[in-house]
Amino acid sequence: MTAGAAGASWESTQAAQLEEFGPLLARLGSHDAWAARIGGAAAPSRLDDLLALPFTTKEDLRAAQAERTPEHPLGAFQLVDTRRLAQVTSSSGTTGAPTYFGLTDTDVRRWSARIGDAYRTAGVTPGSVVALTTGMAIVAGGLPYADGIRDAGGALAWIGGQTTGRMALGMQRLGVDVLVATASFAAHFAERCEQELGVSARELSVRTVIAGGEPGAGVPHIRRAILDAWGATRVSEFMGLGDILPAMWAECEVGRGMHFTAAPDVFVELIDPVTLAHVPWETGATGEAIYTTLRREASPVLRFRSRDQLQITAVDCACGRATPTMRCVGRTDDMLIYKAMNVYPSAIREVVLEAASGVLSGTMRIRKVDEAQVRFDEDIPLEVELREGVDAADAAEALSAASALVRDRLRVRVAIEPLPVGVIPVSDYKNALVYTR
Repeated sequence: MTAGAAGASWESTQAAQLEEFGPLLARLGSHDAWAARIGGAAAPSRLDDLLALPFTTKEDLRAAQAERTPEHPLGAFQLVDTRRLAQVTSSSGTTGAPTYFGLTDTDVRRWSARIGDAYRTAGVTPGSVVALTTGMAIVAGGLPYADGIRDAGGALAWIGGQTTGRMALGMQRLGVDVLVATASFAAHFAERCEQELGVSARELSVRTVIAGGEPGAGVPHIRRAILDAWGATRVSEFMGLGDILPAMWAECEVGRGMHFTAAPDVFVELIDPVTLAHVPWETGATGEAIYTTLRREASPVLRFRSRDQLQITAVDCACGRATPTMRCVGRTDDMLIYKAMNVYPSAIREVVLEAASGVLSGTMRIRKVDEAQVRFDEDIPLEVELREGVDAADAAEALSAASALVRDRLRVRVAIEPLPVGVIPVSDYKNALVYTR
């Protein structure tokens, strides 16, 4: 059980974790690559002392791994002898070349326990039959998720990696009651199950959908579409980072946002991404999440800039957990600029669905001319998937209203391009909201 679930206040949890930075810094300081980064950094005695410590970025991790040797295949930040490695995991590589992380036996046990905490928070209990749809074992949503499901007491049904027909049959034959999938794949898979089985997904046994890997499950219209597609009673949003811990935030039964479930192993800070100052954990506050792996032995990470922009939805909860809840509203490195206005792709999606969810499946993506494009001087091209049986003429009025609402609320303009079902590809893992044609 996490510290928050056990009743300790968020302030006392973070204070206790702050004391663990001293041993961590001593361990890092004995390693050449880390010593060069942190110098003789003193152990922090208060939160703002952390501001003197350097950030670690994705680029830093990739650069360190470029310095790999036969003795250190994971690069300059590998702290243990390779003979102590028990497992290697990988990031998804959606923002560039994947990075790899080693785990010792102790790391594996701690990861499984913390990911298990997240799954317990999200609704997995002994007796749950849990379908895992990820097809890749090495990524964060693969073997680490599987271990966490088992730690939470669920019966793991790892159906991912097969044909859709085999996956659908497994859902039906095994009486799966908890589905783990990305938000975009969850709704898509319900349609495919109906096509493959000849019965509505609502007639299967799924009652809880745990949606992670990408933002979206917290958007009301996407959440409602998932609930309706499966006849489910609960959608629990879920979030983590392969670089830090694959599951660190999970939504409880109250449904007001995701609780932090990674203590005591991971410390999280909330900062202003511009000033880099700490942001208080208060309802309504927004900031970028910064993570430190306090106890990971093989490949620790100090003050990792996640680029995830969080909005705190509450600082207490009727479920009794004493950790803040939040929604991820976007990534600071996904920010687009329309003329002089900044906008997150996820914000565009949410507003469009508010106006046009009746004619849209929820799958959509923004098109860029090249990877480097951030600025749009013309209307932002937005491809949207129509619901089955809806054509462009039927949807015209709703899509016009959606364009107007985006313009009024976000102060940007979009050029909505309606597409039939199946044109926009949907993966069983991560699905980007922005792509380059």
